[in-house]
Amino acid sequence: MTRIGIHYFPDTLHYREEDLHTWLPELLSLGVSWLTLITSENRAIPESFLRGLLEAGIEPILHFPSPLAPPSQVNNIRMFLHTYARWGVRYVILSDRPNIRAAWPTTSWAQIDLVERFLDLFLPMAEAALQANLIPVFPPLEPGGDYWDTAFLRAALEGIKRRGNHYLLDS
Repeated sequence: MTRIGIHYFPDTLHYREEDLHTWLPELLSLGVSWLTLITSENRAIPESFLRGLLEAGIEPILHFPSPLAPPSQVNNIRMFLHTYARWGVRYVILSDRPNIRAAWPTTSWAQIDLVERFLDLFLPMAEAALQANLIPVFPPLEPGGDYWDTAFLRAALEGIKRRGNHYLLDS
């Protein structure tokens, strides 16, 4: 079976009931089996929207594109993670294109060990996702990027292993 997935709107404004009724038939006619949805740490995607997708056999993948929170603020998102898991969501993408300068405060970008600092932020969020019974997904990287994407990925994977978080790579 071919698994086709797409990204939904690049915002959080299209999660009304009427949006589901408009787009669900289109998604099904295309054979979509997964759909990436942008979400935020301030407001949940409505349960009815997610349930409609799940009942139609479409796997929602929730993407939190905002910069990763410092470990002290992980609790702010923990409630959303547990709620989404209870509603049937299985996958969450944490952060967005951390290999570009625009993803970081100016002073942070200029400091050394960018990938290590990224992992300092990513790993606590990934742990919170696992504790909520969600599968954390490594964020998309900008092809090329201000920090070369393949070099960033290699350093991040090595850092995850070195820190003893290799189980994240198995999830």
